Amino acid sequence: MLMSSVVMAALFAASPAPKTQPLTWKVTGSDVTFEMSSKDLRALRDGKEVFGFQSRKKGFLEDVTPAEDEERDTSDWEALWAFDVRSVVGPWVSYEEANSGYTGGAHPYAHFSYVTVDVTKPQGKFSLLDVFPEKDVLAALKADGFVKKHIGDAEAFKKARTVEAMLETLEPGEDCVGFRYGLDSVKRSVAFHHLEGGKVAVRIAFPYDNESCRGNMFVVGVLLPIPASLKPVLERASSRQEGFLMKDAKTVKAPSIRFEWEGAESKKP
Repeated sequence: MLMSSVVMAALFAASPAPKTQPLTWKVTGSDVTFEMSSKDLRALRDGKEVFGFQSRKKGFLEDVTPAEDEERDTSDWEALWAFDVRSVVGPWVSYEEANSGYTGGAHPYAHFSYVTVDVTKPQGKFSLLDVFPEKDVLAALKADGFVKKHIGDAEAFKKARTVEAMLETLEPGEDCVGFRYGLDSVKRSVAFHHLEGGKVAVRIAFPYDNESCRGNMFVVGVLLPIPASLKPVLERASSRQEGFLMKDAKTVKAPSIRFEWEGAESKKP
């Protein structure tokens, strides 16, 4: 006798939903394995975590929570630390980081940036200028329309032979771009977007110039010729065999992580 559709529907409804397994992949030529879920991205070496987001939550809460003997009213205090993963190329993880809130003082704070870390290096050390020829990065930045709008000294801009020297010729402009802090941005505040005609599209995030324009971030896109040594790893990321590029972050459901904290009223005696 066939089971009625009502009974079958009830049985399926009662069955627990299958748990989503983390997406995992091993980086070719290394001992690094990545695990990615909707709530975290972790890098493991010999089974031990060397990079992760959720493991940062404890430190965040310790940093923002006032001491137990704090008597001030902190009910209007709040803090947010957030991460949106943008790309994973070989051992390089690129993400957008947001820090904002109010924890006393004259005004709230807000800072947004891209960050790239190399999970195989101490403190995640990474520099775009170590993996791409500086002359190519310089040429791409000089050709960018947004950069050219901020030229302060045209002759010095033309003659600049290093990224640092070129950035020194730029002005913040009305939009308040922090080019004077730009060398660190070019080195590390990057994400890898897509491949195009033998080049890779790289996004570089520049900060704001001063506190009056806090909270702004300015993203410049450049196309860089791909060195032969990087071609295989970028192609594996582009095809999502190992990692992914920024263009596919939504498709692979790259995680967005949020840590939030709110203050409390002062303790009554």
